Amino acid sequence: TSNDDGGGQKTLQNHLNESLINWPEFWATDHKETDWLLEPLLAKGRAHALYAEAKSGKSWILLACVAALATGRPILDRPAGDPINVLYVDFEMTPADLMDRLTEFGYTADDDLTHLHYALLPQLPALDTYDGGRTLLETAQSVGAEFVIIDTFSRAVAGEENSADTTRDFYRCTGLQLKKAGIGWLRTDHAGKDKERGQRGSSAKNDDVDIVLQLTKAETAEATARKIKTTHRRM
Repeated sequence: TSNDDGGGQKTLQNHLNESLINWPEFWATDHKETDWLLEPLLAKGRAHALYAEAKSGKSWILLACVAALATGRPILDRPAGDPINVLYVDFEMTPADLMDRLTEFGYTADDDLTHLHYALLPQLPALDTYDGGRTLLETAQSVGAEFVIIDTFSRAVAGEENSADTTRDFYRCTGLQLKKAGIGWLRTDHAGKDKERGQRGSSAKNDDVDIVLQLTKAETAEATARKIKTTHRRM
């Protein structure tokens, strides 16, 4: 910054000034309790992490939930309602995988899925960089998304996925920008070798989100059972 003519410093100061709370306005505003898109999984404007062992069904469950939100179908305890715009950024599945799952959930070509903005295997700048965060935010805003799914964290970043620095860079470049814009988001991740210790890698992965969800799977003679447990919650 020693070679800066002052313009850059002034711009940074303006950004900070815009973030300062106006206290009379703050107290005059009704700050509501957390509202939910899909209680108790997806909260409006909040940051989430969902982790599980590989092939446990986290993407399967998320797709079922957001497809219902995008079409206004009932899901879990949420009754039918108006469609919600969701941006799903999928770094793993193929078109055949996606069709198989949607068909399994009962969707056909006759269903209106236009509110589910599905980016399949996107060529997106890494989300632990400002280019990636800016691109994702602008895309989410362009489609009017209220919620963004990032599936999976390890494939969305350039840094070492287990590093605390990568998690912090992701939050600063992407997570924080979405949150400031009032857009909720969720990133999927893998469980560590010790499932009871949470997500694979740094404990910083619990610090950058408001809600941490753990999915576990159990096979029975009749069916496959899945359980989602909240392990951390800021609200």
